[in-house]
Amino acid sequence: MVTLSRNLLIITLISMLGTAVAQEVPDLALMKTLPINLDAESSEFDRMKNKLHFRGLTITQGPLSIKADEATATRLDFEDMRWEFSGTVIIENAATTAQCDYAEILFREHRISSAVMRGQPVTFQQLRIDETQLTRGHANLMEYDVDSGIIKMTDDAWLSDGANEVSGNRISYDLIREFIIANADDDGQVRMKIIPPENSLPKIEDRIKP
Repeated sequence: MVTLSRNLLIITLISMLGTAVAQEVPDLALMKTLPINLDAESSEFDRMKNKLHFRGLTITQGPLSIKADEATATRLDFEDMRWEFSGTVIIENAATTAQCDYAEILFREHRISSAVMRGQPVTFQQLRIDETQLTRGHANLMEYDVDSGIIKMTDDAWLSDGANEVSGNRISYDLIREFIIANADDDGQVRMKIIPPENSLPKIEDRIKP
């Protein structure tokens, strides 16, 4: 386990992850033109609370899908509407998948704009551009901004590229550029674990033998 000061963090993370070609930037203008499909096992309207309630809901739009045990909204609208999803919530967008217990998702101009996800913990994974390795992360709170492509992880945040791990109270991950920005814990440090490649382990073991 290696602990890093805030000043060394950016340089170290760039060295750790190497140079990456950016993920394809989503065409947000095109997303607005794609139809939104909604399927549910059941639905009902609560006139007292002025809320639509869905069970077994699936929403799809192009490469985006949202599945949840339950969902509520004040009206069936994606122009400027905040939806709440609960139970087992799974959000998939291209090569990225997130799972949580509760999500509050804002739709603007007929596309998803942002999502706030809570869970014990919230998890996500992304198939990286080489299509052979997964980046995984978890935290108790995640905030996803679709326009910027950035996920902000807060409260017991952890991220791994399959070879190295970063943990801290707050970690931001750029899904498009595959770039990490981490903030220090209360003790002023970010923790990183460097895991040697499997093919290097025999050489390391030989060196430490008495």
